[in-house]
Amino acid sequence: MFFDTLLFSLNAILPVILLILLGYYLKKKGFIEEYLIRKMNQYIFMIALPLLFFYNVYQTETLKNIDIGMLLFSASGLVLFTVVGYVVLLFIKMPTNQKGPVHQSFTRSNFAMIGVSLAAFIGTQETNALLSLSAVLIIPLSNFISIIVLSIFYKEEKTPLDLIYITKTFFKNPLIVGVISGIFLVILKTYLVNQNNVPIILIERDIPFLYNVIRSLSLTASPIALIVLGAQFEFKTLKRAKQAIITSVIFKNLLIPVTMLILTILFIPTNPQYKLLIPTMIALYASPVAVSSVVMVQSLGGDEEVAGQLVVWTTLLSSVTIFASIMVLRMLGYL
Repeated sequence: MFFDTLLFSLNAILPVILLILLGYYLKKKGFIEEYLIRKMNQYIFMIALPLLFFYNVYQTETLKNIDIGMLLFSASGLVLFTVVGYVVLLFIKMPTNQKGPVHQSFTRSNFAMIGVSLAAFIGTQETNALLSLSAVLIIPLSNFISIIVLSIFYKEEKTPLDLIYITKTFFKNPLIVGVISGIFLVILKTYLVNQNNVPIILIERDIPFLYNVIRSLSLTASPIALIVLGAQFEFKTLKRAKQAIITSVIFKNLLIPVTMLILTILFIPTNPQYKLLIPTMIALYASPVAVSSVVMVQSLGGDEEVAGQLVVWTTLLSSVTIFASIMVLRMLGYL
């Protein structure tokens, strides 16, 4: 039993670690340069990940069985730890321009790059669809929270929140477009059927070449994303960031994922379907800080060097905490 669990956990986490290390190695050896990293990031964000999200959602046979309450619950941790994080940082002494990046680390995870890859190894087609559907709530909510929090902690003059701009940005986000497109086609599969209850429109049946292209490109998302993530790592000694790094690691790598996983497990006796949320909760809350958080901090006046180190350290330590989480959950029968 123990060795079976150990093997399962290693098979889940090692592909992620090795691909990140490969990216770091290729960057150090000069195989990947900054220009290529930027272009690969664009490909991931504009094409590969949107198609992966679309493909995962499209695999859902029907929306009739989707529990909206589960999707809302999957995003509830963002609201919870937005409040908790703000209160905690009131009592921790660190420069104000570091508090923004630290708080952002509580609610902005790298689930698109790392979480989706993990979910693919530890979950099923059904759980992958749940993760992609959760993205409709997670992506805009985490961005909105980041803007508010960074604005609060930014010392200089704050610009008012432009809700129209935020709304436009939401619908122009390729990841959201991919998820919404998938949902639209699943709605058609669910309700636009003939008298024999057979869907009138099916991409894999009616346009098989397009379906195969989408599936093939979606498979490139996770490996390329992880390689690029490794290539973006920069290790620096920032003594002034010691408190920020410790705080982020304690919450992001330990307290937040443990809390959300325990809450999910507590819901299972009342609704067994919540067991399907376990891979999603690992992907959303055990994943390290998102690389894109550095850009957000830079644009809103925070300490971008500290933000970058939070990405590096939470990513390194997440390999340990995610492995431990998978081991324990597997032994308890939740995976």
